[in-house]
Amino acid sequence: MKPIKIITAIILSFVALSLNAQSDLVFSNAGMNRYAYNPAAIQNNNAVNLRLDARKQWVGFPNAPAVQFLNVSDFFDRANMGLSLSISNQTAGAEKQQLVKAGYAYRIYFKGGHTLALGAGAGLLFRKLDFSKLHFEEDEEGIPVSDERKLLPDFEFGLEYHYKGLTAGVASNHITTSDKKATVYKVPIQNHVYLSYFFLLSPELSVEPGMAYHRGGPVNTFDFYTDFYIRDKINVGIKYRTSVSFIIRAGIKINNAFEIDYAYDLGAGSLRNYNSGSHEIMLIGRFRKKTTILNTPRFIDR
Repeated sequence: MKPIKIITAIILSFVALSLNAQSDLVFSNAGMNRYAYNPAAIQNNNAVNLRLDARKQWVGFPNAPAVQFLNVSDFFDRANMGLSLSISNQTAGAEKQQLVKAGYAYRIYFKGGHTLALGAGAGLLFRKLDFSKLHFEEDEEGIPVSDERKLLPDFEFGLEYHYKGLTAGVASNHITTSDKKATVYKVPIQNHVYLSYFFLLSPELSVEPGMAYHRGGPVNTFDFYTDFYIRDKINVGIKYRTSVSFIIRAGIKINNAFEIDYAYDLGAGSLRNYNSGSHEIMLIGRFRKKTTILNTPRFIDR
């Protein structure tokens, strides 16, 4: 078989096995997907907010996907707008993807407590295919060709609606690439839809059930979850991601500035017998700004 045909066969096999090839990794910690993929989701809580998340998928599976994500945001109440900066690093076998993007959100306040946020984001997407990590079937040596790299502009938009305890949002990422135009270097459009409702059961206990839909290339998943918040300090939750995993998660506020969360995915798909699950840990920082008189204090986010 000619080398070029072998290379093509290996790449196609790798892409078929790796969900990362055509979709961004979906997070498991509470609220993480919302802030990672919707530029309209910027908290208005009189603080500079930081989220640092690290996910290792399919532990024990060779060349399994992994992602590290950093998000920093601030909301300027007097201007009804927020700004965010996100940096992500995602790997899966021979593939590596890095994205740096800035986000802008504008909030519209309606009578009766309704809020609608409009968001847009733009950045640079870097993708690399490391041929040294690909091998011939009959040869242990790596394929002797140079790495392939691409740096492309990247754009996204989103909407988020709030009313009392209700939160609903839609977002699309990588909007310039359709499914038909997707390649190893061009990620197709990703769509996210989510809905949740926050109930205050007592002064010390609240619950938030919700659902979400994620679509990336050929991958479609639904999330169904319920999270409990105890004394506004401890949170525990469960989630089912269709045909992929059962998820348990928990978190604790260390103090007024820092919170740490952890999620464990117990595989439910075809790979469940070949790995020991997925692990994800998140650090949240809320750095309070100087107290000011806000234009709309009743709309401060929890």
